[in-house]
Amino acid sequence: MKIGLVLFVRQKQMADNIYNPMLKQALIYYEYGWSIIPVPLSSKVTKKRWKQYQIQRPTKKQICKWFDREDMNIAVIVGKASNGLACRDFDTMLEYKGWAKEYPYPAKILPTVKTGKGMHVYFIGNIEGIRHVRNGELRGSGGYCLLPPSVHPNGACYEWINPFINGNLLEIDPVIAGFIADVTEITEKTEQIEAISVNERDFEKIIEDTLPEEYGTRNRKVFELARTLKSLPQFSESEPIELINIVKIWHEKALPNIRTKEFEETKIDFLKAWPRVKYKVQEQPMSKIFERAVQQTPPVMATKLYPDNQKIQLFVSLCKELQKEENQDNFYVSCRTAARYFNVKPMTISRWFFLLEQDGIIKVIVKGGTKKNPRKATRYKYIGSD
Repeated sequence: MKIGLVLFVRQKQMADNIYNPMLKQALIYYEYGWSIIPVPLSSKVTKKRWKQYQIQRPTKKQICKWFDREDMNIAVIVGKASNGLACRDFDTMLEYKGWAKEYPYPAKILPTVKTGKGMHVYFIGNIEGIRHVRNGELRGSGGYCLLPPSVHPNGACYEWINPFINGNLLEIDPVIAGFIADVTEITEKTEQIEAISVNERDFEKIIEDTLPEEYGTRNRKVFELARTLKSLPQFSESEPIELINIVKIWHEKALPNIRTKEFEETKIDFLKAWPRVKYKVQEQPMSKIFERAVQQTPPVMATKLYPDNQKIQLFVSLCKELQKEENQDNFYVSCRTAARYFNVKPMTISRWFFLLEQDGIIKVIVKGGTKKNPRKATRYKYIGSD
């Protein structure tokens, strides 16, 4: 009697689960022969170790366990595990429409999903790796894609435009279908890298190298963390919210050396820092800005005030270019850094800053090196005329 009651309860639980729309849809995709994995709702990052499912599909029991709650997105691992399934990812609707106009037949019959920003077109292709193509990717073994009715981080729902129906998933030559024009490289990029696809030692080094060593440097170090992560190919196109778990680890390790204990403050600073990152770690932004300054004709104000000093004229051009780089924000540059480009002593740069301030070319917005801001550099605003 007891065994019969347990069986009855389990059967009822399974029946109830079928009313979970995500589970119901995941099981439908599973019946297609696809390798399905869960992804947290409103995210593109799976928390599951999914490498093994590139070779062998999960069991139906695992699917039921993973999707026993409704707050999950559904992803399909493309490639061999899903019978050669491949996907052409169009980053924008404009790019997709251009392709569809040129290749109306495959556009009409191939299963197609409207994503948060563009379109996914599915076919059988036995593609190896993920290839960067014009305005998107061609995804094969080593990648995965979100499926309807998943929710994109921007809030948009994935939606079938051409639904998958038995018979319309064709094996197609991607060249003939126009999917791989302008191939640039094969990468490991996918909807997101498995958990963190950086080598664990490299990942630990990123954390350690960007940790603050003293009070008052948290905000700057958060920016360094954002810049370092954005410099990695697998994270360069990510939404910052997708990397919050990394930020959380960073924050926990930084706690001994920061006064701000609330994680939410670090999270806010990271989300604000991400779109401000303009140069990768391996790039030298100051070199590029200095090159632009050299190529520009010095402002008229500079040539009038300092007609016999070309270095100061160039320094005025540099301040102008630094201001352009920051747009409406204040700019700063260390005297030591600028001194290297002008082949002068840092004290000379400091004196030039003073001169430009007195002549009304720049304005001090935040004074650095004070009791209030002992570790912050002085920030300026270029107010001179062209």
